[in-house]
Amino acid sequence: MEKEHDMKNFSRILMAGAALAVLAGCATKRLPSEDLEVPILYPEEIAILKNPNIPSNSEEKYNAIKRLIKKVDFTFTREAKTINDLLYFGDGVPDSTDRPDRTITFNYQYGDHYVRLVFALYQTVVLRADVIEK
Repeated sequence: MEKEHDMKNFSRILMAGAALAVLAGCATKRLPSEDLEVPILYPEEIAILKNPNIPSNSEEKYNAIKRLIKKVDFTFTREAKTINDLLYFGDGVPDSTDRPDRTITFNYQYGDHYVRLVFALYQTVVLRADVIEK
């Protein structure tokens, strides 16, 4: 009797684990930032972010970057060209302009909230990309 009870518990645990695995597999994945479909799927957000007439501390750019980071994973960025394709270079603040290794920070802020994208580069290669949200 006890063995049968243990088997039922084991079966339930196994079924719950399988259900969780299926549900986790159904979760929406974010596209890598360098995916060719990003500009096709999110032209409105990219147009707002690339617009030099909209300040980076505006509600419009803040909302655009919030929508974009929910769908696009910027940590996959490996080329400076990708940054330029998706964001307005004038919004980026480099830590140095005369060295091949530098960090460029894009800070989109509205009110007390911000999204900060930090790219560590060596020449045109992105070595690391971080997305910080508050």
